[in-house]
Amino acid sequence: MNRQPTLAAEGIAKAYTTGKLATAVLDGLSVTLGAGELALVLGPSGSGKSTLLAILSGLLRPDRGRVVALGEDLWRLSRAELERFRLHHTGFVFQGFNLFPALTAVEQVMLPLGYLGLNRRNALVRAMAALEEVGLESRAQLRPLEMSGGEKQRVAIARALAKQPQLVFADEPTSALDSTNGKIVIDSLHRIARRFGATVVCVSHDQRLAAGADRVITIQDGLLLSDRVQSDPPHAGVNRASALPPDRSP
Repeated sequence: MNRQPTLAAEGIAKAYTTGKLATAVLDGLSVTLGAGELALVLGPSGSGKSTLLAILSGLLRPDRGRVVALGEDLWRLSRAELERFRLHHTGFVFQGFNLFPALTAVEQVMLPLGYLGLNRRNALVRAMAALEEVGLESRAQLRPLEMSGGEKQRVAIARALAKQPQLVFADEPTSALDSTNGKIVIDSLHRIARRFGATVVCVSHDQRLAAGADRVITIQDGLLLSDRVQSDPPHAGVNRASALPPDRSP
C-alpha cells in the first residue's frame, strides 16, 4: 500500500557570498522522505549536510528549489505561518544539547509544551512519558551538571519528542559522545521514527551511525552521491513520484 511522502525537496541550491566570492554549498539537490523513516545524511565537513537540514526544516531559505513538508510548500508561507508550522510539527535535536543549567530534565522537556498551550498538569504527563521513552524517567529531577553527555542528549531528544512532532531534525547529535552513547542516541531516534511514525532526518559525519538508519543519504560538495535504502519502515512503499504537488508558480 503506497503512502504519501512527508518531506520532499526539489532542486535545492544554496550559496554563501563573501565579498565578491560566491561559494555554492548545495547545487540542485533533491530528496524525498517518508513517515516512520530514519534517514541519515552523511558527508564530510563542508559537504552541505547541515545547510540541507536547515533548509528542510524551514530555518534557512534556499536560493533555488522548494521544500514540501506535510503538504505545505514551506517557502510560500509567511514568516508567521512558517514559525507556527515549526512549532506544531517539528522537533529539533542539536549537537550542543541546548539545555538550561538551572532546569531539571523534566522541566527542560516541559518547556516547549507551554508554547503549544498545554497546562502544567498535561505538560508534566507528556514530558514524563517522553523521558520514559528514552529511558530517563528515573533521572527526571536531575539538572544538566548531574548528567552524562549521553543522558543530556537523550533529554534533548525527549524534549523534541514531547511535542509529538511529525518531523524530527537532528544536527550531529552524537558528535560529543563516545561510540556507546552514540549508539544509544541513534537507537532512540530510530525508535521514535518507528513507534510514532515520525520522519527523522539526522545529519552526521560519523559513518558508524549508518547501521542504525533505515536510509543513508551521502552528499559531498553540495551534490547527492548516493541514496541507499537499508530497511523499509513500517507500512513501507513510499510513492516517491507523488512527493511534490505540482508547482503552480506563474
